[in-house]
Amino acid sequence: MRYALLLLTAAGLFAQQPNTVAASVSIVQPVTTANTIFRIQLVDATQSPTVDTAVTALTPVGVQANQLTNVDVAISQGFVLTTFTFRLVVPTAEAAATRDKLIAVQRTLSISQTQGLGWTSTQNPSADELTTALQQALPALLNLARQRATLLAQAMNATLGALQTLSTPSVAAEGPTVTVSLSAAYAITAAPPQ
Repeated sequence: MRYALLLLTAAGLFAQQPNTVAASVSIVQPVTTANTIFRIQLVDATQSPTVDTAVTALTPVGVQANQLTNVDVAISQGFVLTTFTFRLVVPTAEAAATRDKLIAVQRTLSISQTQGLGWTSTQNPSADELTTALQQALPALLNLARQRATLLAQAMNATLGALQTLSTPSVAAEGPTVTVSLSAAYAITAAPPQ
């Protein structure tokens, strides 16, 4: 009895749902970012390292004390190591020159027995750049969703109708690219039996 009731309830739910087909699509596109963020770590094994000595070592790169984000002190193999982490934001057009300056400082420090340098760089689009990417991708995404939904409707021997629902587009940034995704559901009309 319970199974029959569940089947009737499920059949009733399906009967209330309009005939639709859904397509989820995404586009990956390059983004020109305005800024590059360098995370610079200077490791100092001297007896009394200071922020000033770290900034002095990084003067050729243009690092300043107010760009310090973290100081970490650890003991490794009997040595006290102080790691100064700086966050340097430069226009993307200057990223290569900044990298070259970091390489030059790294080479200078390679002969030092008390200091070492490492860094990473990322390009994160701003909110405005992500909005622009969404605006540029939206027409192509809607067209692609309709094309895929049309193929699905044809495979079901149906005709694609009007757009019923559209998800909020999602925008995911990964370095110099952005993935914009959305889902769209369209009404379908079954072809009359022949």
